[in-house]
Amino acid sequence: MRLPVSLVLLLLANSAIAQGPLPRLEVGAGLIALSAPDYRGSSESSTYLLPVPYIKYRGDRLRVDEGAQGVIFESDDLLLTLSGNLSLPADDDTPEREGMEELDTVIEIGPALNYRFYRLQDSAWWVDLPFRYAYTVDGELDNIGWVFQPRFSWRKPATRLGEWKLRFNFGPLYASEDNHAYLYSVDSMEATSERPAYSADGGFSGIRSEFTFSKRFGRYWLGGFLRYDSLQNSEIEDSPLVTDTDSWVGGVALAWVFHER
Repeated sequence: MRLPVSLVLLLLANSAIAQGPLPRLEVGAGLIALSAPDYRGSSESSTYLLPVPYIKYRGDRLRVDEGAQGVIFESDDLLLTLSGNLSLPADDDTPEREGMEELDTVIEIGPALNYRFYRLQDSAWWVDLPFRYAYTVDGELDNIGWVFQPRFSWRKPATRLGEWKLRFNFGPLYASEDNHAYLYSVDSMEATSERPAYSADGGFSGIRSEFTFSKRFGRYWLGGFLRYDSLQNSEIEDSPLVTDTDSWVGGVALAWVFHER
C-alpha cells in the first residue's frame, strides 16, 4: 500500500513531538493492508484491506501489543506468558480445495517461554518457545491439535514514543497429526483424479522467518511485517493440497491514536 506524499510529510512532522515516555494505554483506529496465501502451501493468495482497532496496553500482568499476552512469570531474562494467534479462513475458490469443506478461522492459545540469552546496546537475542492448542471457530470451538514454534528472535524495543520497534525471528514449526490433517489430508470422498487421497502425519511443518516494524509519529502509528514460509522437507510437503512450498506474507497498517494515558 503506497502512502500519499502529504501523509508521509505529516508523519515526519509529527515525529518531532513524539518523544515522551510510553503511555500505559493507547487507543485508536486504523486500516491494515494484507496479502497472504489462502493457507500455507496454496497457489492462490488473497489481498485484504480491513479496518482494525488500535489498542496497546502495557500492564504488569496483561500486555496488548502484537497480540495479547497474560504474564505468568517475569524476571530480568525470563518471561512466561499465555498468548494467542489468529488465522483467517481460506478463500472459497482455492483451486486445490475445490469441492472440499471450507477452512474456518483458526485461533491458537497456549503458553510461551521466552529467554533472553544475549544483550546488545539497545536490543537483545531471545529464544522463544510458544506452544499453542488450535481451535476452529464456526459457532463452537473444535480442537484441531497443537502447534509448536521454537525460534531465535532479535528484538529492538521502543523505550520512548518516536522510537522504532523492530523484531526479526526464525525457526522451525511442528504440528500434531490432527493439525496437519485438518489442513492437508484428503479423504477418499474428496479425492479426484488430480487430487489423490492423502493422510497427513504430525511432525515437522517447515521453517518460518519474519521481520516486523512499528513506530509512533505523533498521533499516528505505522507498522508492518514481512514473513517467509517454507514447507520443503516437511511432513506435509507431499500433500496434493500443497502447490507452492515457498511463500511470502506481508502487511502494513496505519492507525490514528485518539486516546492515551
